[in-house]
Amino acid sequence: MKFFYEVETIGAFEGKKAEYFGYSYGFIWLVYEQTGYRISDIQRMTEDFLCAPYHGWDQDGESIIDVKYGNWCKLVQKRYPTIQNGYMKHIYFHGNDGADYCFIFVTLTNGTDVEIAQFRRVDDHKWKQVNIKPEEQCIAEDP
Repeated sequence: MKFFYEVETIGAFEGKKAEYFGYSYGFIWLVYEQTGYRISDIQRMTEDFLCAPYHGWDQDGESIIDVKYGNWCKLVQKRYPTIQNGYMKHIYFHGNDGADYCFIFVTLTNGTDVEIAQFRRVDDHKWKQVNIKPEEQCIAEDP
């Protein structure tokens, strides 16, 4: 089982008498064994909590879709209204390749949207998870 988490910690600066708040988010994976559940893996990413949201397009899920997958990859034909339920945000669009896409974001405490999953569906078949990397696959290098 996979769980999303976001946590605040208090830490000390080495050699100083000062503390700081640290923020992290990620996923925890649990596996079931004979005696119960245990943590099998933890993924942790640090969060820049003080970075005000909307300083740039790369903190807003809809803008990320429009820029990375629309402008860079030329994939977005039509983006549909966002479906948000609590901290979960689902953004759907129809692609220029004829497929439908669903990208899932979580909204962190500081308001930043973080992409956590991508799905693609062709001809009303089942959604399949994909891993499109716009920075690697869509940005043309200068000659």
